[in-house]
Amino acid sequence: MLDLLNTSTVVDVLATVLWNAPTAPRPIDAAAVSERPDLVAWAAGLDDDARLGLLDRADTHAVLGEPVIVVAESDGWAEVRLPLQPSSKHRDGYPGFLPTAHLRTLGAPRTDPVVVRSGPLLGAILERRPAGGYRAPDGIVHELDATSVTSLLSEEAVDPAAALAVARTFTGTPYLWAGSSAAGVDCSGLVHVAYRALGVVVPRDADDQAEALEPVVPEDARPGDPVFFANERGIHHVALATGGGATFHAPRTGQLVGAGRFDTVPATETVTAARVR
Repeated sequence: MLDLLNTSTVVDVLATVLWNAPTAPRPIDAAAVSERPDLVAWAAGLDDDARLGLLDRADTHAVLGEPVIVVAESDGWAEVRLPLQPSSKHRDGYPGFLPTAHLRTLGAPRTDPVVVRSGPLLGAILERRPAGGYRAPDGIVHELDATSVTSLLSEEAVDPAAALAVARTFTGTPYLWAGSSAAGVDCSGLVHVAYRALGVVVPRDADDQAEALEPVVPEDARPGDPVFFANERGIHHVALATGGGATFHAPRTGQLVGAGRFDTVPATETVTAARVR
């Protein structure tokens, strides 16, 4: 983990969208690509048609303090990889494009990084200060309760119930394709964010999550274990088990994050589960 965090370039805004091309953002996405983006306001202004339109444009979100590998820069855009979001699309992390205005180069490596577990800074990577507080890349010190952050250097055992608790903070929020920040989540983004808030890196997309994690029998899934749904084309959805065949998930565009089930799916669906170690 520390090696990943030694990347000198980081995200310098609360959250930003990783686009699949510099030409991908639409006029309605102006708030997401402005110099100081507001993804919460941007997402709130998207109707279902606009959200569906993100499908072939956006891939994920990157949050404050997240390390970024810059491959090239041109016309205000950086081609990047996100090493904390593992992906089969590239060995160095999720590939795509970010506005260069959303990035900052650090003067020195972070020595005591933490990840924020809740609130508008959810997922942000800050530096714990010996004098107290947590410093963002721009030097702003955030006064946070010690229980609201997790050390990224911790080797504590993973608690799936704690990941489920993080996920449940999204209850009632609209599904957002490519979402993986406090502004909104899609199904695999919910799982990724929930575990990263505990200092655990899991792949960003559902198929990669299923490939990387340890398989378990769905009926043996503990609350917080990922549950995957597949059809003849492969894995298309992931949720978190809550016990007794129930799940918590981000369903699809037009629906709200909340409860679901895996024991009532059609016979054409295959259900598997996994455990994060």
